[in-house]
Amino acid sequence: MSDDGNYRRVDPSRLEQLVIKLFSAAGVSDEDAQFMGHVLTDADLRGVHTHGTRFAPRYVESLREGSLNTQPNRRLVVDAGAVGLYDGDNGLGHVAAARAMEIAIQKAKDHGMGSVSVRHNGHCGAVAYYAQQAVDAGCLGFAASTGGIAIAPFGGTEQRCGLNPISWAAPTRHGWAFNLDMAPSVVAGSKVDMVRQRGERLPVGWAVDAQGEPTDDPVAARSGGTLLPIGGYKGVGLSIAAEILCGVFSGSRSGAEGTGSGHLLQAIDIEHLMPLAEFTDGMERMIEYVKSSALAPGSSGITLPGELEWQKRQEFTAQGIPLDGPSRRSLREAAEEAGLPYTIEL
Repeated sequence: MSDDGNYRRVDPSRLEQLVIKLFSAAGVSDEDAQFMGHVLTDADLRGVHTHGTRFAPRYVESLREGSLNTQPNRRLVVDAGAVGLYDGDNGLGHVAAARAMEIAIQKAKDHGMGSVSVRHNGHCGAVAYYAQQAVDAGCLGFAASTGGIAIAPFGGTEQRCGLNPISWAAPTRHGWAFNLDMAPSVVAGSKVDMVRQRGERLPVGWAVDAQGEPTDDPVAARSGGTLLPIGGYKGVGLSIAAEILCGVFSGSRSGAEGTGSGHLLQAIDIEHLMPLAEFTDGMERMIEYVKSSALAPGSSGITLPGELEWQKRQEFTAQGIPLDGPSRRSLREAAEEAGLPYTIEL
């Protein structure tokens, strides 16, 4: 086992500035570079390192080799009342997804609900960010995306179903929003990749090999094997439902055919039905009731989706973001290649 699992703290502001400069050097607009620095660092601040700044060097490489468009012609190609279709023109996925949610929010303010599909887009990272956009605007938020094909259908052995993430979010009276962000697999594919990069083994129960046998080998899990769905056939059903909403419905992917990532961004304006304060009062009663449960043996407390990420944000903002060895190394190498100083570590 390597020592790459050793984490070191990095300064959030310096990390964000490094990522901005990496994207600027790759030829994207200043606005896109600024946003990518923000959104990737935001994921790390929430402890979602699988979709944080570790991806920056990979995106930059895709921009330089031309598989991602540095100057995309993003546009709303269908605008029909409460619904719309946004074309990302194969640019940075995070930017298009965020803009699509902004449009969905405005539609929600106008019509009570807004729904915008996205086609021809790049990887959009952690979908919780976009659901949180809706919450920040006083809405309920839903965000979902197509992901890599890595799950076997129920009763099958081959990769046919996507690691299609979904996020659903609602405002509360606390500093954190309820924000459920999950893949239909037991674990995100990026987490398996991070385990492999650190030279570690997988917990049994995450994946099976090409023969359908349980494996703790991250290479076998991603090379001919499959990741296990949550809840058996239920996880497969969630994957396929997200595939329909984000892939088929946007025109991005159906079966083995695909043209970039597809997403669905939705917002519901709460005040079309009730005052926001009335809603958050109801949320508070619900949260208090859920947390009133007696604790299970060994439990230190009950947390809801979004709460732990908020706690990590407070810690990491004050003490620095912990990044593992492979993530720091790839950022350092990307900085050196771009002729930029690497000064993020505390």
